[in-house]
Amino acid sequence: MDTMTFFDATLKVLKEAGGGPLHYREIARLAIESGYIKPAGRTPEATIGAILYTHIKKAEAAGQEPKVSQVGRGQFVLSKKVKRGPLKLLEEMNEKVRSELSERIANFHPQAFENLIGELLSNIGFENVVVLKYSGDGGLDVEAELTVGGVTNVKTAVQVKRWKNNVPGKIVRELRGGLKTDQRGLIITTSFFTKDAKNEATEEGKTPISLIDGEKLLDLLIENEVGVSKKKITYLELDLEKLEEYEEETGISSIGKRLGFWPLPGGAKNYVKSTQKMLKYVAQNEPTQDQMIEWMPSAFPKAQSEKTIVTYIRVLTTLGLLNFDGEVIKITNDGTEVLTKNAKEKILRQLNLCVAGIEEYLDCLENGPMTFKESHEFFKKTLSVDWETDYQTKIRLQWLENVETIKKVGNNYMLAQ
Repeated sequence: MDTMTFFDATLKVLKEAGGGPLHYREIARLAIESGYIKPAGRTPEATIGAILYTHIKKAEAAGQEPKVSQVGRGQFVLSKKVKRGPLKLLEEMNEKVRSELSERIANFHPQAFENLIGELLSNIGFENVVVLKYSGDGGLDVEAELTVGGVTNVKTAVQVKRWKNNVPGKIVRELRGGLKTDQRGLIITTSFFTKDAKNEATEEGKTPISLIDGEKLLDLLIENEVGVSKKKITYLELDLEKLEEYEEETGISSIGKRLGFWPLPGGAKNYVKSTQKMLKYVAQNEPTQDQMIEWMPSAFPKAQSEKTIVTYIRVLTTLGLLNFDGEVIKITNDGTEVLTKNAKEKILRQLNLCVAGIEEYLDCLENGPMTFKESHEFFKKTLSVDWETDYQTKIRLQWLENVETIKKVGNNYMLAQ
């Protein structure tokens, strides 16, 4: 079996694993065992991890959907065919601009098109670019020189064809026939080249002619910002990997409860409703994680990031309301009780059982109200943690307000009953 690139091997391993998720170390192991790669270095898993991280960052920077997505610390999945979120929006915008650019240059006057090509060649690295006087006779349109490696100077004769029909082999032969002994030929078109033209351009024993078709031309114009300009767009996304680092630092408390805890979609006052909506979907469908990720944006329009959605699922597994066995997500008995009994009372019970500090905080409120600052200091002292921010305190208080166990009066938090 022929070996693959590390990235191609990763895609194949993930596909064979149903799309993932898999840790990059597991991807490396499976790729080696299957014979897809034969690493020469000692740390193929680190190489694959670095390749995946780099691929995602480059795709995002270009406004494109990466072929793989990160869904947890070191965990990767194949990206969905149905794309979501800001990257999909950017991709659609870029495709629209690309289409408009193609349509605009297709309607250029031939001389304007030649001038455009002259600027493009200069930006690519050609020197002494000369757009010849427009004649409309089908002759040479541009002359330029390309210095290769600071040593070889290649004189290039360029023909540009702002055509709708494909460029035939005849044009290639005519250009070659008109070349000087020290020239190479280049044909640039807004359309495509026939098979005959492509074969003629690379015919053995003849001066090679370079061909740039309409799609490649658009790529070069965009890459070199000729006729388009690039704008930076900033959008916010939860850094799940960083959050998990914080969570790992705090981990599980000495009594087995979760120190790191998170919100749900739908707004800070709707955690109970969001819990019920998610549980109802799981109870009716028993979805895979991928199916759950596909469904979430339809139920919660602002839940667009795959990483964030995975975090939301984890919230309900932390509370013991959902169970994920690696294949499908199922509702637990406790989750069923949220749907069939008093939801707020049941969620409060799970908060007490699963989230560190909740039970102790409610006991402390029996002695009287506490400000947010006092609440934050209480959690830090009780849980023996050194949280750098008050985020975990804020989330705990939001959940308790949602289940109507505490209420805020002025600057103080107190028991609701």
